[in-house]
Amino acid sequence: AGGATMATYDCDAPARSLVAVGDGDSTMFAAGTQTIRGDNAVHVVSHDRDRDVARCTAVLTHADGEIWSMDARCSDGSSGGVRDVLATAFDGVDGTSRGGVAIWRLPPSLDPRGDPTRGDLARVGTVRWSDLSDVSDVSAAPRCVRWSAADPAVLAVVADSFLAIVRVDAAGAADPEPSTRGALPAGSFVPSPSCASFHPDEAHVLAIAGFGPDVHVYDARAGLRAPVQTVRGAHALQVRGVDYDPGAAGTSLATCGDDGSIKTWDTRAPTKPTGDSAANDGHDDGHAHWAWCVAHNPEYPDRLLASCGGDGVVRLWRTDGGVPGGGAASGFDGGFDGAGSVGSSRLRAAASFRGSHADTVYQTAWGRGDDAWTLASVSYDGRVVLDQVPRAEKYRILL
Repeated sequence: AGGATMATYDCDAPARSLVAVGDGDSTMFAAGTQTIRGDNAVHVVSHDRDRDVARCTAVLTHADGEIWSMDARCSDGSSGGVRDVLATAFDGVDGTSRGGVAIWRLPPSLDPRGDPTRGDLARVGTVRWSDLSDVSDVSAAPRCVRWSAADPAVLAVVADSFLAIVRVDAAGAADPEPSTRGALPAGSFVPSPSCASFHPDEAHVLAIAGFGPDVHVYDARAGLRAPVQTVRGAHALQVRGVDYDPGAAGTSLATCGDDGSIKTWDTRAPTKPTGDSAANDGHDDGHAHWAWCVAHNPEYPDRLLASCGGDGVVRLWRTDGGVPGGGAASGFDGGFDGAGSVGSSRLRAAASFRGSHADTVYQTAWGRGDDAWTLASVSYDGRVVLDQVPRAEKYRILL
């Protein structure tokens, strides 16, 4: 089934990072640009529901160069209201540094109906690559940043050769330092800005795609020196995106990869996927090129999953019954519950959004707050597209 495009916005620069921002009263997203020459910026895009168009709410200069990955969390603003704290993984300006991670605050009042806000991002602190790794010959810059939903002060930073956990003071203490650091296995490769996902209830447990066809789960309590769990052969080729189901207590994980497939897993027994876009007859409803990102719907994560890929397509998937065994497990122990192999079922495509993107779609994000039906995506040409869950699919979930 196809879906109708809502609205588009062009950043006029390459981009690969996208995240929902704001307090939920208005549907807003932030896209980070990645141009080698010239200024980079965070573009805040809002959906004008009355006119059904995408509007530029803010363009905020990112002084640290290319944005490879970005994530946002809410915190109480000291000047009133709720302000987003952004983390960006950057490369540095004109090759003068090996990059690092910067922490910023969005302006306290972003008016989606007013004139666009223009200026600089307000810096909270910076963590250089040399502080993120305890390996002396590190040459890889950070490529993925993720905040923990279980503890909003915890930030994960992933690069080709290292993983770090950073605690960021909500009050904005300058230049935070990593609390835990670890080296990733030789030959690791951070493939996308969506290659890591925190356990929804455990701020020290993180799933990472960076090891070819496998997904590794790390526990900071074990020192980040070796994974505590591995989903082996999750995909036929490189895994590019992982996302924990936020409502399943860490027992359900979605993945995507270079084989174009979308899969879901029971982390208690991940010998076979619980859901797979490939049917038993060999037909695959997945992407025709690399799949870069998977994202559970925040309000209905057990019903709806989004993906995007190098074919320029954004897809919606039905994930009903995605957690087998009659319920979610409490907590995470890094092992299995003895249930054995779980049979796979075919993930059903609920909608496909085509024609709005002319380049690789790197990331997709769901709206916050009361708007669980708006899905944003960003392609490398800098286009942000806002799509709406088709009415029939919405009613299927609600009724």
